[in-house]
Amino acid sequence: MQIHITPEQAVRIMEEQPACPRAEELPLSQALDRNLAEDILARLDLPPFDKSPFDGYAFRTADAPGTLRVIGTLAAGAESVPELRPGQAVKIFTGAPVPASADAVAKQEDVQERDGQLTVPFQAVPGTNVIRAGEDCRAGNLLIPAGTRLLPAHLGMIAGQGLAAVKVWQKPKAVLCPTGSELAEPGGPCPPYGIYNSSSFALCGMLTRMGFSAARLPAIPDREELIFETVEKALASDAEVVFTTGGASVGEYDFARRTAERLGAEPLFWKIRMKPGGAILVSRAGSKLLISLSGNPAAAMMSLLVILRPWLTALTGGQDRTELIRLPLKRELPKSGSVLRLLRGHLDLTGGRPCFDEHEGRGNGNIASFAGCDLIGMIPGGRGPLKQGEQIAALRLPPELR
Repeated sequence: MQIHITPEQAVRIMEEQPACPRAEELPLSQALDRNLAEDILARLDLPPFDKSPFDGYAFRTADAPGTLRVIGTLAAGAESVPELRPGQAVKIFTGAPVPASADAVAKQEDVQERDGQLTVPFQAVPGTNVIRAGEDCRAGNLLIPAGTRLLPAHLGMIAGQGLAAVKVWQKPKAVLCPTGSELAEPGGPCPPYGIYNSSSFALCGMLTRMGFSAARLPAIPDREELIFETVEKALASDAEVVFTTGGASVGEYDFARRTAERLGAEPLFWKIRMKPGGAILVSRAGSKLLISLSGNPAAAMMSLLVILRPWLTALTGGQDRTELIRLPLKRELPKSGSVLRLLRGHLDLTGGRPCFDEHEGRGNGNIASFAGCDLIGMIPGGRGPLKQGEQIAALRLPPELR
């Protein structure tokens, strides 16, 4: 087991762990926010025919300007399309097919019709107001790559190809086992020196946003045998990964390591040189991972976002859409530290210049500082204090994790 390793080492160890998502086919109505398990290729040209974007008249540009005879009407879903001869036009509505013999559409308000005679007072350029077949996409082209998280627009694109179902990656299952005698469940009484169990709700929400099916167990008191039995049962379930919170350090009531040892789990690493989130133990139990996080909410969230996120994303079959960027500080950071410091903040555009603005509340227990957090600032150990305007690296989170 590696102890007190760097964040980079921890991420590499996680990336070495197998992540084997399983595919399933779902109807489009159930596929929102799921990760595609295969490329979607266009089966059809879209649109499949030339069509009109407006209500108006289709005509031949060779006949304009002039007066044309209106020979019929075309609406969306028309069963047949007439052929225009010289001097003829057809009334057309939005979405209707443009006759092959016509090469322009005039908006209704730009022309005049009286008694079946249409006056076109201008010279038109071929292709005016015509949406060409295949303008959106051509049959055979890549429409959506595998690994894409399906948004409402993607579902519309797939449905537009006539597909009623799509192959996606199954949601991996995670079980969260919070530990700590001080934890009370929301909705019930809280002892005088206890706290409500907030961390597990935040972590389950984050895992759900990542694409997991996450189950949260009630808080387990600090009794080693009870913790062991609960974690053993969770590992025997169909979950791919089991989390515990609390007890990941070295105190008398820190049962995570002893539980992993009793279960025969192989420890991969314990403790990372970063703050917050450095108190973490990752062990392999057969084909599953047992991940023990800090009981402090903000520390546990940092471990999840900075260290575990790439592997968890791979387990869902998704694409890691975080970005590492550099930004100037909006305000000075007077502190320094010996290990990597992780700051909760957001992208600030005051004055038109993008910069990193740290949120209030640096404590390991301050989960409120993650509200609206779209950037994790990263200050290397030994660097600081930092002045306003100095550049720092920051991890930019995708929208679903903010």
